[in-house]
Amino acid sequence: MTMVPETPPPTARAAPPAWLQALTRLASRASLGSALAFQAGVAVVVAVVVATLLVWLDGTSWPVALGAGVLALAPAVAAGYAALHLARALAQTSVQRELLLVDDELTGVSNRRQFLRLAEREWSRCRRYGDDGALLLIDTDHLRRINDTMGQRCGDAILMEVTRRVNATLRQSDLLARFGGAELAVFLPHTDPLGALDAAERIRQQVASAPFRWENAHVVATVSVGVAHVHMGQAALDGLIQDAEAALEAAKEAGRNCVRATPIQPRRSGETRSVTS
Repeated sequence: MTMVPETPPPTARAAPPAWLQALTRLASRASLGSALAFQAGVAVVVAVVVATLLVWLDGTSWPVALGAGVLALAPAVAAGYAALHLARALAQTSVQRELLLVDDELTGVSNRRQFLRLAEREWSRCRRYGDDGALLLIDTDHLRRINDTMGQRCGDAILMEVTRRVNATLRQSDLLARFGGAELAVFLPHTDPLGALDAAERIRQQVASAPFRWENAHVVATVSVGVAHVHMGQAALDGLIQDAEAALEAAKEAGRNCVRATPIQPRRSGETRSVTS
């Protein structure tokens, strides 16, 4: 198994001031031309105000006052141009940081927040159009024990390899994420309850198909899988997650390295389906 060097957790950074955040949002939304035009207009107004004050307060003639205003205009435009580019650079950096935060640092798949956002969209689509959909929760069995006996690096390597094996069984349209700790989550769009059971069993077999190599040892690791499908009794995505968590707990209580599913319920009003466990 290929190892990757451990990376230190990112340190927390203080949030920028509110005025800078507002400027960053404005700069990211406006085109460069319109922003520069706005800046030039403000600078001209400032130059006129400066000239007027020189005439009223110091008795300076209008030609001299306007010349002083123009001289004051140049550094103001330069400073505004630099501030505008800084704000746009900050906006681009913020977007890049958000893109990096959607993936789990260890496994490289989506993290829980990104998964919930995408799964919410898929769950809503299933409910709106009466389509089939299912959620799998996959727990690596006894990963904590492996961490205690073989070390954290071994446990991380096994979780990475479990993720790779799970991903190898999925379709392009399926959503895979690290849900937390040793748990992975998979949302299966356009998948009926029996199809979800088949997918879960393929995952279980794929993970258990060969021992995991760690340095000079072979480590046996398996997964337990809980299966739940979208149905009319769920008021929100949380209902689907709770169903999958209950099924996963049943798989653990059954001895692990197995698949358990919640009873099949109608996915829309008026539909009748056989209820199995």
